[in-house]
Order: sequence, then structure tokens, then C-alpha cells
Amino acid sequence: MNTIVNTAIKKRAISPEQKQLRRQQILSTAKLALGEHGYEQVVLSQLAEQLELSKPALYRYFANKESLFMALYLEEAKQLLLGLERLSQQNLKPRVLAETIAAQPTFCYLSAILHTVLEKQENIEQAISFKRELKTMAEQLAKLFLHWSPQLSQQQALTKVMFLYQAVIGCWHTSHPSSTMQQVMQNDEFEILRLDFVDSLSLLLVKLLAD
Repeated sequence: MNTIVNTAIKKRAISPEQKQLRRQQILSTAKLALGEHGYEQVVLSQLAEQLELSKPALYRYFANKESLFMALYLEEAKQLLLGLERLSQQNLKPRVLAETIAAQPTFCYLSAILHTVLEKQENIEQAISFKRELKTMAEQLAKLFLHWSPQLSQQQALTKVMFLYQAVIGCWHTSHPSSTMQQVMQNDEFEILRLDFVDSLSLLLVKLLAD
């Protein structure tokens, strides 16, 4: 981390702009840690130390680990939505859609653990707020499906969005086995069980976009 960033982190965030910058610094550091170590190995106290923040300072922004990564998930979902909106200018192809989604691996990873790990949210108000943001983005994505397939109803477009979401989760899980299983499947005997995320998702999207 360079000196300029260190200096910005050390100073206490006071203005709304400074607080937003601090929040983004925390999310960026968490994203890097997630990519390097995986969710289970990320420890908030270590993140705070890396950011040269006290733990209470970090907790002023995120009450717990789940809240931090749910916030990161929303940020990644927004970035994916921007990427998908750029596809609205062309005829949609299943492979291109799959590759666009695969270009956001943090979104895919967090989607795969969202319901079983991240959504252990005991604060009802925060849980409702999170779900409302997801619902808004799902509705925005449904508008893109309506652009690609004008014959669809609003409900049909939303159904396709949810199918896409489930397809991402399923394909991510099956194409990213544990390190032990990755070693096992290097054996030619298990070649048929080795799945590629983009290839698998593309096949499902052929059906999704054709209906």
C-alpha cells in the first residue's frame, strides 16, 4: 500500500466524502483478501491492521464480517449490471453473457455463499434494506431482458433473471471444487467431471435465451 493511501487511511474520516473514501478502502482491501485467501480465512482484525485502523473504527462502518461482504456483494452486483447494460447495444449471445458474468469473479463467488453464509443477518432492518437493493437490481436486469426479448412480460423477464442467478450459483459451485477435489480430478479417469464455468453457464443460457 503506497504512502498516499496510508496517509489517507490514518487520518480520521470526518466529512461525508472522507467517510465514503474510507468505506471504499475497506471494501477494496476486503476484496483483495477474499481473492487471496477465501471467505473463511478473512479476519476483520487483520483487515483493520492492514488498513492501519483500530477495530472499533472498522466496526463503525461494518458491524460484522457478514455485513462487510454483503456490502461488497452489492458493489460487485452493480458493476456487473453496468457490464450487462453495455451488452444492450448488441444482439445478445449466450457465450458473451457468460463471459461478462465470469469477468466479475467476486460477484460469482459471493453469490455462491450468499444464502448459506452471508445472510446470517440478525438485524431485520439491515436484511430488508439488503433485499430491497437486490430486488431493485433484479428489476433493472429484467428491463434488459425485455430489451433483448420484447415479447416477454415483466414477470417472465423477472423469472429469467432469477433463473440466471441460480445458474450462476450452480455453475460456480460445480466448476470450483475444493483444492483436494481439484487434485483428484486431474486424473484422466474423472475428466468428464471437470467443468468449466463459462462453458457450463453458456449451455444453460442457450436454453434461457431461446425460450
